[in-house]
Amino acid sequence: MPADQQRNVAVLAGATGLIGAHLLDFLIASDKYTQVVVVARRKPTGLSVTAQEALSTGLLRWSTFDQSFPEQVDHFFCALGTTQKVSGKSGLAAVDRDLVIDLAGKSVAAGARLLSIVSATGANTGSMFFYNRIKGEMEQGCGRLSVPCIQFWQPSVLLGERDDFRLAETLAGLVLRPPLPKNIQARKGAAVASAMVVAAGQDLTGLHRFKVREIDMFNSGEIL
Repeated sequence: MPADQQRNVAVLAGATGLIGAHLLDFLIASDKYTQVVVVARRKPTGLSVTAQEALSTGLLRWSTFDQSFPEQVDHFFCALGTTQKVSGKSGLAAVDRDLVIDLAGKSVAAGARLLSIVSATGANTGSMFFYNRIKGEMEQGCGRLSVPCIQFWQPSVLLGERDDFRLAETLAGLVLRPPLPKNIQARKGAAVASAMVVAAGQDLTGLHRFKVREIDMFNSGEIL
């Protein structure tokens, strides 16, 4: 069966955040997936009209963490993330590193050919910044998994509506614009989500770290 006709199942973690909510709609709209399975802490609330319709038809399935993991996974997408302000250092490590690695491992065990995971610019296990260090450790842990393709997305500051107001990121979004170097420029969360879905359809192999330049490239229709 040709690759573009395969009955692919996408699993998404982090479907309610700035990138994840857009990612959910893009995955549902894609003709590459016969089912999109969300794994989350709780049942859905405040879904978009698109997601509500998909839930009613069975295209979208919602599964909580205490339920069994999907038996089939072709592409795993992850936009999980919290903040130190909300969860503290231990909570940040538990979500942004440990939970991501755990779900990625379960996806690989279920047959995933792609891990597409939102990380952060500056992710580095040796970083002096706790957040960047945790993201680096997450990348290191996921990078050890045996899977044909891993895509880490490392955007700069993200723009868009959030449940909580973040003054620092709002101000940074006003500053991080052209003519500053592209990879530190701010981008909308929807742009990252769109690029993730486009890249998933290109049958790439190996480990990739995509920054703002690649996010723009995928959204402009260029092929890597």
